[in-house]
Amino acid sequence: MQTRDDQQHQLSVEGANARQAVRRLLESDISQAYKTAQAIRHPWYRCQALAIVAEKIPKNSKQKLLLESLASAKECHDENRRVSVACWPLNVAISDEIRPVTNEILTFVSEQLSYDTDPISMWCAVSVLWTIRNNDDLLDRFFPVFKKATSKGHGWRVERDIKNLLSDPAIQKEVRYVNYLMARQLGISRWKTEYLKK
Repeated sequence: MQTRDDQQHQLSVEGANARQAVRRLLESDISQAYKTAQAIRHPWYRCQALAIVAEKIPKNSKQKLLLESLASAKECHDENRRVSVACWPLNVAISDEIRPVTNEILTFVSEQLSYDTDPISMWCAVSVLWTIRNNDDLLDRFFPVFKKATSKGHGWRVERDIKNLLSDPAIQKEVRYVNYLMARQLGISRWKTEYLKK
């Protein structure tokens, strides 16, 4: 008898394989690629696969498919995964300037970040920042959310994220983000110094 973990692993493997099949199908049969993406049982991989299909279809058909991708993201089991995977359709919506979908997804991920209480889990806000970093309007809207979501937590992943963000040319143009990230970096450094004294 399969355990719950075994079932989840099987769904993940199945989803990852189906996502790859969608990529291959897009070269010859977009309709079949879409059907294959829709049939993926794991919401994480279904969201990604639908966003991949959305990249390849005419702009006037993208909105419906991107909202379908977002609906799959909403089925994921926690805020971190919902936010992280929703960046796939968000990226497509931004690239194709589909503002209603962009606004809906940004609102959704911002709400999810406000529900999360784990300081490390909330660092998935970095995924959103990477996705929107070339859009000034979205950066303005997201800054208060990003600041609140990343105000706590430390560790090598947090330090890596801060370092990578500060080295990105697009982020370097955003004074508020740079000042905040540098302040967080300094705060973590001070905390480590105090911790080592104990």
